Amino acid sequence: MTTYKKWTLITLSITVIALSAIASVNYVVDPYGIYHYSGKSFNYQKSIDSDPYIIKAFQSKKVQPEAIVLGTSRAMRLNPPIIERMTGNSAYNLGLAAATPYINFKYLEYAIKVDKNLKTVFLGLDFEVFNSNFQNHANYDEGRLTSPLYMQDLLVTLLSDKALIDSGKVVIDNINHTTRFTEHRYLGDGSFDETFVFPPNTNQATLQVIPTNFQLSSTSMNYIQKIKELCDQYHLNLYIYISPIHAIILDTYWQNGIWNSFEEWKRQLAGITPIWDFSGYHEISMSSLNQSETYNDLSHFSKKIGDLILNRMLDKKTNNLPAYFGIRITPDNIEEHLKKLRSDREQWPERDENMFELLDRY
Repeated sequence: MTTYKKWTLITLSITVIALSAIASVNYVVDPYGIYHYSGKSFNYQKSIDSDPYIIKAFQSKKVQPEAIVLGTSRAMRLNPPIIERMTGNSAYNLGLAAATPYINFKYLEYAIKVDKNLKTVFLGLDFEVFNSNFQNHANYDEGRLTSPLYMQDLLVTLLSDKALIDSGKVVIDNINHTTRFTEHRYLGDGSFDETFVFPPNTNQATLQVIPTNFQLSSTSMNYIQKIKELCDQYHLNLYIYISPIHAIILDTYWQNGIWNSFEEWKRQLAGITPIWDFSGYHEISMSSLNQSETYNDLSHFSKKIGDLILNRMLDKKTNNLPAYFGIRITPDNIEEHLKKLRSDREQWPERDENMFELLDRY
């Protein structure tokens, strides 16, 4: 063997050993919570840079749930253990921040392809993402939903310098019980961890991003139709609902001049399939934001309210479920429903106030 070949072989061997060591460390620590969740002290908390768009694609394939939840971050308040208790089916929350109807459709396609146990789909809908100007989330990468082994995600999470550095940070935070580099925003079942505390300006930021111009996207509406057709094709139970957004957000729709679009959105949804509507001016949506039992923040209802949503859709009787909470809308009752919504608004004393100022006392 020549000296050149010998040194080439040594170099390759060292490289393989080094890469294997890096991949092993990153897999064991799992800084982004992609490959496994652990209760052990060295890797329970995950990196602040964890990406649910990667995590949930990987976990839904690994877990093989019988029921999944789709939707935006609000849908992350539907609790898989409650779904399992009510239905007897294993469940995983596939909710994704700012997920558009297109993204929900693509993740449903993916789930059908990789999950042989899938029986039921819960889909939460939010008005804002149906705006024609609303873009797909920057972290959405269609490649990971079309390839059985997406090399880019493997390289980034197992072999990159950043992953190794983040592994070190995760170990440091877990051992020291600190949160300099980590947070615990998501649970292993994909749902939101309500012990996570949002930044103090979350409520103001929510109002600031509500559009003053809204063009209802026909493409987005078509993807709701496609989701229904896909579920029908594969004989999946489909439960679609409109989130119980806070009355402050509802009135901001009114004040920003996009209320007619909001009503038209509901009309078109009801024309596709019966929808459960939990939005409106009622005791829950008008409750104080200081009551953690109802809302985590202005944009997100609590898991307790998510449990009520599940009880209503699955027709479970409970003394805690208000009669007003959750109306199944169809083409036959949509106009009466919208009329009542306008009437309920007239009964809210805070309507037409400055919503930013109203936040201070809510």
